[in-house]
Amino acid sequence: MGPGEDNERREAWSSYWSSGRLHSCASGDQDNYGGAIAQFWRTFLERLPPPARLLDLATGNGPLPRLVWELHKDAADIDAVDLADVAPAWHSPSLHRGVRFHRSVRLEALPFADASFDGAMSQFGFEYARRAPALAECLRVLRPRAPIALVMHHAGSVLVAVGREELGHHGWLAGDDGLVEAARGVIPWLAQASAGIPAGEAERAARARARYNAAMQALAERARQSTAPDLLLEARQAVHGLVARVPAGGADATLQSMDAYAGELARARLRTAEMVSHALDAAQLEDLRERLRSARPGQAVDCSELRQAEGVVAWSLVCAPPGGGEASVG
Repeated sequence: MGPGEDNERREAWSSYWSSGRLHSCASGDQDNYGGAIAQFWRTFLERLPPPARLLDLATGNGPLPRLVWELHKDAADIDAVDLADVAPAWHSPSLHRGVRFHRSVRLEALPFADASFDGAMSQFGFEYARRAPALAECLRVLRPRAPIALVMHHAGSVLVAVGREELGHHGWLAGDDGLVEAARGVIPWLAQASAGIPAGEAERAARARARYNAAMQALAERARQSTAPDLLLEARQAVHGLVARVPAGGADATLQSMDAYAGELARARLRTAEMVSHALDAAQLEDLRERLRSARPGQAVDCSELRQAEGVVAWSLVCAPPGGGEASVG
């Protein structure tokens, strides 16, 4: 992956995390994870005797450091890294003294000394890196018997299924026949309406209105048929909010706002495409498992599917000495 791609990813994810969302799959809920994922992490973390120095890979807005602090308070000792420019709103250096965030860090090049940590973990993050060099770096900075715990996107999960459907919605929204271009086409005419549209331009204005109305009808039909319509409904609200409030002579400002929203959609599409493309199938999970077995002979590498009422939500993987996930401190 080249510097340009890294910068594009950093911008897309930095923009997302700056919204204050705690999770990469957030749907408005700002609390920490519940269900199978929360139970997995609590089980793993409760086996680690404090004070254990932990490493969180691709932390985002830090749901795992937050959970560590909730469990251990002042005994928490965790470094959290991410490629994006993260600065979680919940984190106060004076209060969460043992929680440290490191921005613009690639998992393939960790800024820590050898054998620095008593455990490593990652939630919906490790799989986005180049797995072989990222795993080598993770093992380098861990003590020899330090456990590793990963929650990773599952190619057959309900989250990835929604992502695949939303990629189709993104393609339509940003396409030549989609809602964004239809809105761009009608905004200048709406700005002229109060001053009166010249007779020679009336037909063009009418076509632009008809195109926009047709796009809104198409969106409603797509949403009706979709099992994951949230993106479409949010786009309808955002775009029509701009179109319905075009001031007289205000086309330029409204078009700039439309361009900004189109940029948000493009970044969201990149993030969703990354999730779908980096989700692991069973063969890829087994490859990672074998790499760990080779690097850590004699240690157990346990993998499973995390399930909730709605279906599979993730893979889990734990590499630890037999008999538990305790860190070997010192």
